[in-house]
Amino acid sequence: MSAVSGGGGAGVRLASFVPGLLPDVVDVWNAAAGDAFPLSEALFQQNTVDDPHFNAAGCVVARAASTGRVAGFCLAKVAQEPIGTDGLLPNLGWISMLAVHPDWQGRGYGMALLRAGEAFLRLRRRAQSMLGGDPAHFFPGIPDETGTAPFFEHAGYALRGDAYDLRRSLRGYQTPPTVAAARAAASDLEIRPLTPGDRRALFAFLDATFPGRWRYTIARFLESGAPIGDVMGVVGRGGVLGFAHLFHPGSQRIGPSIAWGGSDAGAGAVGGLGPMGIAPAIRGRGLGLALVDRAAVHLAALGAHEMVVDWTVLLDFYGKLGFTPCRRYRHGARRL
Repeated sequence: MSAVSGGGGAGVRLASFVPGLLPDVVDVWNAAAGDAFPLSEALFQQNTVDDPHFNAAGCVVARAASTGRVAGFCLAKVAQEPIGTDGLLPNLGWISMLAVHPDWQGRGYGMALLRAGEAFLRLRRRAQSMLGGDPAHFFPGIPDETGTAPFFEHAGYALRGDAYDLRRSLRGYQTPPTVAAARAAASDLEIRPLTPGDRRALFAFLDATFPGRWRYTIARFLESGAPIGDVMGVVGRGGVLGFAHLFHPGSQRIGPSIAWGGSDAGAGAVGGLGPMGIAPAIRGRGLGLALVDRAAVHLAALGAHEMVVDWTVLLDFYGKLGFTPCRRYRHGARRL
């Protein structure tokens, strides 16, 4: 435990997270950024304590020295099991989440927490710190809505490149004629939710085409007991040739596409997509859009009124089906 002084003699003590602090940590986040990104205890539990890459020593909590009240926290992670063929990423660590309660802001505690998170990464010989984008991530980068880009730049992070979450309403959604034509032209292929009998073919496809993080993510999802029917597949020619990972109001896991809700849907009525991809052999035939289209129709049938695609730069591609940006993120990195 270490002490950090504040203005007027007040200070906080930095210590590792313990499970009993979970509600207080969530309250701090919601006080600081909950208007744009309302965090639930279930989501925090899923993406931290239940994540194999979580280490309590990497979740540094600032508590008021006098009262014990939680004033802020920083969540740092390193890979603790291989992420598919990407392996353990031994040079890379992540700052997944950082927040200071508004009552304690402006006293340097945010910077102290960030440096403590970076120290956790250094002790594990990580040479680079990335902002977000970790396995079981909350964000792919710094959300614009939090207004924290100047803070991280001041802390030495280079901010380069954007990522977006996209959305569209599913009320009254209809398949565009061009997409219907692409599906009709591919009569040898079927786009549908996968079944248990497709599992081996799905992993053969992922091993051949997306053997890194996407393969790892799908494997963890299914190993958790989630149904393979939450993966939409392009099926034919004796195998699986495409996939789209879907989340919906009844999903067992809170995917990043539905973690923060929607903009105009009722509570619990958001569906999401991501990641998705198709085999090189069938690209260029409009089947990527057809896969997104079938996902939209399926999610609407499951009760979703709005659909979110998370962490993408393909604005033109998804824009053909009416998706528009709803959140923007900045990627950030710092050499340690």
